[in-house]
Amino acid sequence: MKRVFVKPRELVVPGTLLAQGAFQAGKGTFREGNRVYSTVVGLVDIRGDTIKVIPLEGPYIPEVGDNVLGKIVDVKFSSWTVDVGAPYQATLRVQDAVEEKIDLLKTDLRKIFDIGDIIYAKVKAFDEVNQIDLTTKGMPFNGGPLRGGQLVTITSSKVPRVIGKGGSMINMIKKLTGTRIIVGQNGWVWVSGTNRELEELAVEAILKVNRESHTSGLTDRVKEFLLSRLQDLKERGVIGEIPDLGETEGGEEQ
Repeated sequence: MKRVFVKPRELVVPGTLLAQGAFQAGKGTFREGNRVYSTVVGLVDIRGDTIKVIPLEGPYIPEVGDNVLGKIVDVKFSSWTVDVGAPYQATLRVQDAVEEKIDLLKTDLRKIFDIGDIIYAKVKAFDEVNQIDLTTKGMPFNGGPLRGGQLVTITSSKVPRVIGKGGSMINMIKKLTGTRIIVGQNGWVWVSGTNRELEELAVEAILKVNRESHTSGLTDRVKEFLLSRLQDLKERGVIGEIPDLGETEGGEEQ
């Protein structure tokens, strides 16, 4: 018999009994017999027959298929070492970064990606010995490197709130600030704008979502925050007209 003992988005602690019966134990949970328990402090998320707990804090733990931002920290003979904010560093092999075959004896990999470069990659593999393999093939911007802008770090479990339901939150921030934003599922966010003050405003909005992600009515509060700051920038002559949101408004991410 299936039974759920908690409500969606309920705050739980390690050891909390979540459900019993034919449920799939997702991230942040474990199964003991026919019962599913929490392993972390976080919010309950129930999707169909899968129950998981989204941690409130903690490092990013990769999953295959995640799109992440990373920083090149070492260049080796046939690969790059990449920091993705996880407890373990990731590896990007040359065959997962370039389409054409290259002669490693004659090619300086630093001309492709160098130390300090920010890349946009997909987690290709993550095994039991904590080896994280990345690929940039098929990624937007050809995987990078991403030039200019700034990198902002948020809690990875709060990425869905930054994106918003149907992309509503991030599209609103992008449209009102005129910035380019890439959100990695590892909690790293790249923000780039032609106007420095608008770029900083986008960063402030993202950090506000990160701080207040557990609260309701967040989309409206962020919208009010942005419009208020934009009005101030307009009065100071920094910007012209405030952009019309049009169809970017949307509901809260659940």
